[in-house]
Amino acid sequence: MNTFDLNNPLEKSISAALHSKRFPHAAILEGGSIGDRMKLAQKIAAALVCSSGGTVPCSVCPDCKKAEANSHADILLYTVEDKPKAFKVDYVRDIRSKAYIVPNEADRKVFILENSHTMGVEGQNAILKILEEPPAYVNFILLCSSKSGFLPTVLSRSAVYNLGQAYASDGDAIPREKVIEAASAVAKAVIALNHMEIVKAASVFEKDQKLLRASLPVIQEIFACALRIKYSAEEENEFGTLSSELAPRLSRRALLSLIDCTEELMKSIQLNANHNLMVTALCTKLRKAATS
Repeated sequence: MNTFDLNNPLEKSISAALHSKRFPHAAILEGGSIGDRMKLAQKIAAALVCSSGGTVPCSVCPDCKKAEANSHADILLYTVEDKPKAFKVDYVRDIRSKAYIVPNEADRKVFILENSHTMGVEGQNAILKILEEPPAYVNFILLCSSKSGFLPTVLSRSAVYNLGQAYASDGDAIPREKVIEAASAVAKAVIALNHMEIVKAASVFEKDQKLLRASLPVIQEIFACALRIKYSAEEENEFGTLSSELAPRLSRRALLSLIDCTEELMKSIQLNANHNLMVTALCTKLRKAATS
């Protein structure tokens, strides 16, 4: 069944955006396993073409049934081998030409691009043209292990949904709920502006390097949500009221510093920095950024 798991914070957030007709025309699904990303993309695609007029996806209308059978004419999947620059620019040109053809059966046309992080600069510049001014009926879902492979111009025109640390298989993944719990505890400790509170919250990472790797991008997204809330209306997200609590308590400068320092930590951990030093750096850098 392609229905959303509303006990999963990320899927609940996406479901809410779809029901309120606020789902972005371009979405990047990063992290998790290859299977995780594809399953979520298929649920989103089914919801976008669903013709029930009620809860989406309904799983019973003709469009949902075709989506579940991977036979819907308006859901187009582009998949390539996961190797450098494997997503050829010719694929992008084909996508662009088909995007301007109106849907065959549904009200929308959905393009799922698997392993899109292997797209070269030429391909990204080619797809950027349609991301900037897409037909009103088109949605793009880009699947990748990490958004870091995309140009800033592509990222600025897409919403990023993080499934946690990237894994080769579903069996290796840490439950999303566990990652959000750990990340939320650290982000909440930052409000206290007390170093020992942050150390206490980060102690969960001391013997769990995988959890630290998976939690850093989530910590960053919590602060990013708080920054967006600070200067705009409330938004649906998978962190409950946490980002809303952070927004009035931290300055714009502090939130930007927190986002930047988590980015630095993610780069360091990718270079296999000493784990104990990483946990210490996490506590120190977050405390310093929060008071900047």
